[in-house]
Amino acid sequence: MTRAVFFDKEDEVFNVDVRYVLEDPSKFELFNISKGYTPAQGDTIYLMPGVNIPRAKLKDLALNQGIKVVRDSDKANVIITGKATPGRVLNGSWYYTAPIAKIEDYLNKVAVDDYYKDNLRTAMLSSESDVVYFNYSTKVSINNHVVTSNFTGSSHHFYYIHDEWKELIDDCQNKTVYDESELLAMINGDDAVTITNEVYTQLREMFKSSDKDNHIMAMEIMANSNYVESALYLLMLLEEYGHRIADCNTKNHVNFKSMVSYFGLRVRDVDCLDPDDVSKKLVSLNLLTTDWLNILLKSRLDWFITNIARSSTFNVASIIPSPEVAEVIQSEYRAEISFDDRTPLLDFAIGVNEVPEKVEEINQDDLSTPVLEELNDLGLEGPEGPEGPENNFNEVEAETEVLTEELVIEPVTNNNQINQTNESTGIDWF
Repeated sequence: MTRAVFFDKEDEVFNVDVRYVLEDPSKFELFNISKGYTPAQGDTIYLMPGVNIPRAKLKDLALNQGIKVVRDSDKANVIITGKATPGRVLNGSWYYTAPIAKIEDYLNKVAVDDYYKDNLRTAMLSSESDVVYFNYSTKVSINNHVVTSNFTGSSHHFYYIHDEWKELIDDCQNKTVYDESELLAMINGDDAVTITNEVYTQLREMFKSSDKDNHIMAMEIMANSNYVESALYLLMLLEEYGHRIADCNTKNHVNFKSMVSYFGLRVRDVDCLDPDDVSKKLVSLNLLTTDWLNILLKSRLDWFITNIARSSTFNVASIIPSPEVAEVIQSEYRAEISFDDRTPLLDFAIGVNEVPEKVEEINQDDLSTPVLEELNDLGLEGPEGPEGPENNFNEVEAETEVLTEELVIEPVTNNNQINQTNESTGIDWF
């Protein structure tokens, strides 16, 4: 954070304020977040404002792990921050900026009492920023008094910290800070249910029911599951039945909100997910595996095929002709594809490999010296003749073969359900 000056011109008065601005407005970050928290006996934990963890479950976790949650950050050795924390401690608004030298030029020309000018100059002397922030009406006043050859006039969105939180943020900078997802992964304990393929199938049936009580029960099972081992199926349920969840008042229950927070989501976002988002969330948590990726692809195959050009999970690397076309053109044709801003571009120069025309068998003894030299230049003559085991032509032909690894996708039912087994999971539903 950088100490900066904000001022607005109101009539013949300057309103001056000093605030702490995030250096990069595009990054909504307060701390350097550490990963891989393992509770240690005697740890003292401070929860930043906006952390969304059920306090009852946190109390049980603290008792089981021998850790303590404190109200004073000075007494903590571990800080927990949450997705909602920046929104609680930061303000955000649109501002124009100009270099301090430009503002000095403006102060020499504008008709404002010297008292207010001196206040602004004093504030700029204490600034850690090279620019000053102001609103649109002040920008108009500056433009009317100063030649603005290097003043773009465009506004940007900036975040600055509430004064009441400044000391707390500073105190936490030198401590180890973890995201709330580190605790949420443990919050339900070792006895939490793991959502397997079979449980996932039953939960889908509950969400398909017209009885809202079934939806609420399914959400409760999700909220009390093992988030890490159930991550794929939890996200797939959120993606597929977000519209059902959005209609349930229990979506704002602290247990369910905590489960959603584990994935860096807000409850209001769960009905806007797509299969690509499922993959992104698993990648961000470093939980995606080959098996889970295969399950996701099988269950959402139609979506990925339809949206392959804009997918961030899978890419189409090349296009090849159908067997019928390949037989007619007599060529191992391949068009390589690259995506520029998700727009497909074909590269035929390096993407098409044509098989060389077949060379008619020739007796080496019948060749004149110039012809032999020409064949050697083409790399078609080997130590043991045109058909010898070390013949370079065979090597050239081998190099033109295009090896492709075929992904075998099992048939998918019309409703994209994952095959259900007859094993009981012990879950009863209405």
